[in-house]
Amino acid sequence: MTRTLMTLLALGAALTAAPVAEAQIGRSGGPLDVQARQMDVFDEEGRILLRGEVDVIQGDTRLAADEIEIFYTPGGGGATSGGFGDIRNIVATGNVFYVTPLERARGNRGVYEAETDTVTLTGDVVLTRCENVITTTRFVTNLTTGNSSFDGQESGGRVRAVLFNEDEQSGSSRTNCGPASGNSQ
Repeated sequence: MTRTLMTLLALGAALTAAPVAEAQIGRSGGPLDVQARQMDVFDEEGRILLRGEVDVIQGDTRLAADEIEIFYTPGGGGATSGGFGDIRNIVATGNVFYVTPLERARGNRGVYEAETDTVTLTGDVVLTRCENVITTTRFVTNLTTGNSSFDGQESGGRVRAVLFNEDEQSGSSRTNCGPASGNSQ
């Protein structure tokens, strides 16, 4: 769950700047619908800043934050870069949400580091899949290895997980755990 969720979170933020047909933030494909109150491109710095109710939708997948900042290597122009260089890192801040029909992540700040292929989500972090819920203040996942860690160091708190087996899910035996009512942001 967490590998897929965080991979898509990182890719979703990166691809808001890539106007190519194969850009993906979710499993469903199709065009990206990117909306923000303001978009600034600082090409010499290798930085794109999306501000104000940033919302990226592709099919049934959504990435939202108050602000998304993308750092890239200036001077790109490869076939899939859309004129931008390689993504170095992505920072999403303020009310960060990643929502699919099956999974949902929320935090105050999300950072993707391309060099280490890691995603760190901090603040009031809540990860859900079906009725399973993990809350913490810091979540780190390595997208290459799939290894993840959860800790409550930022607030001196603890990690809490409420996990159900498949038979305990609402509707009994919900193998795909389709969207439950009330799961909107």
